[in-house]
Amino acid sequence: MSEHTGSQSSSHGGDRGRRRSRRRGGGGREGRETRPRSREKDKDNSASGPSGSGPIKAPIILAKPHIEKNRDSSTSGSGSSDSKPIVLIKPREDTSSASSQSTGVTTSGTAAAQAAPSDGFHGDQSGRGQPTQQPTYQIQRNVSSVAAFTESSQTRLAPPPEMTQPVKLVDDSLNWCDSGIDMLLDQTDFLVVGVVGMEGVGKSTILSLLAGNHPEQPNRSFVFKPQSEEALETAGHQTVGVDLFVTPERIILIDTQPILSASVLDQLIHNDRKLPPEVGLAENWAEVLSLQLTAFLMTVCHVVLVVQDWFTDINLYRFLQTAEMLKPPTPAPSHDAPSSSVSADEQGDYFPAVVFVQNRATREDFQPSRVQAMKTTVDRLLQHASMRYKNAVSMNLNGLVPARQKSPSGDVSLFLFPDFPHKPTKQNGKVDGMTLVLNLVPDYQGHPSPQALTDSFRNQIFSVPRTPLTHHSLTEKNWFHYAARTWEGVRKSNLMAEYSRLLT
Repeated sequence: MSEHTGSQSSSHGGDRGRRRSRRRGGGGREGRETRPRSREKDKDNSASGPSGSGPIKAPIILAKPHIEKNRDSSTSGSGSSDSKPIVLIKPREDTSSASSQSTGVTTSGTAAAQAAPSDGFHGDQSGRGQPTQQPTYQIQRNVSSVAAFTESSQTRLAPPPEMTQPVKLVDDSLNWCDSGIDMLLDQTDFLVVGVVGMEGVGKSTILSLLAGNHPEQPNRSFVFKPQSEEALETAGHQTVGVDLFVTPERIILIDTQPILSASVLDQLIHNDRKLPPEVGLAENWAEVLSLQLTAFLMTVCHVVLVVQDWFTDINLYRFLQTAEMLKPPTPAPSHDAPSSSVSADEQGDYFPAVVFVQNRATREDFQPSRVQAMKTTVDRLLQHASMRYKNAVSMNLNGLVPARQKSPSGDVSLFLFPDFPHKPTKQNGKVDGMTLVLNLVPDYQGHPSPQALTDSFRNQIFSVPRTPLTHHSLTEKNWFHYAARTWEGVRKSNLMAEYSRLLT
């Protein structure tokens, strides 16, 4: 009985001990189930971050070092509940470079992605790296287009070959020639200078000085060939029709055949050229042809030089006023342009700046009183004319002639050139000793040197205000087409035909 009681007490004591251990969680099935739950809780805490503030948005797990892997394996093997996984997080901008390095592919798109800031649109391992290559291709297309545009602009703006001799603008048959357009550009900064005058007054020589020649150079080197000895002996003229020359400074020079010339009339008679029906005599046709050339220059030129070698011929001024009257009007602006854009001054006819050049002037002509008398005479003869013959060129500039008091109405555009001295001729291949000594000693000439006069004249002509020829801005090529239409209009003008009938 006592033994049974002892065994029961011992069994009851063992049961109580097992119950206590079960309550404390030290063993049994409940203890074994509690331990993995704590591990899952630790994993959840490690995923939420070390501070437990909140989940990290889309972490990118690249790799773990071997030391960390060993440490994780050791902690997991020991079964400690305090172990936390270690995650390496790198910026997204490095993923494209890392993926390209891992695959061993080097492209221009990945290089651009590495240099670009992280905007969430760059490439990664999921195949979204294709859009990063498009800007690179676009830049390459822009570079090629810029190179093509530069090449085309250089071709378009390349200057034409430099001219060494003039080309025909109007031939001897009074037909327009298109060969001069190849020497012109599509730009608006140009100046047109024309010249008129009678036979043998030096028109071609004056234009050659504007083209860059010097007075000391021989005549055969001039751009516009002066009158040759053969033409001088036969009383003929050198220039036939109209010649065109363009300087590197984009100055368009126009040389014409002489006006009111007896040699032109002689050619009309001997060549049996068919005259227009409205012209009865060859004398009238020669005058009408001179008026056509002068009216043409007054329409298409910024500056018109009137050259004469003696002062003065009243018939020349009457001729200029007649050409001014018969000049074709300035083309009206287009109907598309608003009327307010055209001022009252622009609605009138265009008239060029007229400069009178006294060639082969004597020493007395350069005296201030003589120069002032010439200007007064020209002013009185042209006081009713519409042409702009004042304030373009002056002898008072650069100290060429002592300055005098200007007239209230303005200074007449008058310039004087002396008779250029000829170089000493050689006798038997040698120069005379006395002539050589006298040439070395400067003598009193009564006027500035020919080179000083040429430089001053060239600078003043090139500085003349460039009044627009039409109501719209013209380029050089547009001016050429405008001049062609003007020449055809002058030849078919009803005013010219009516004037020729009045001459009969």
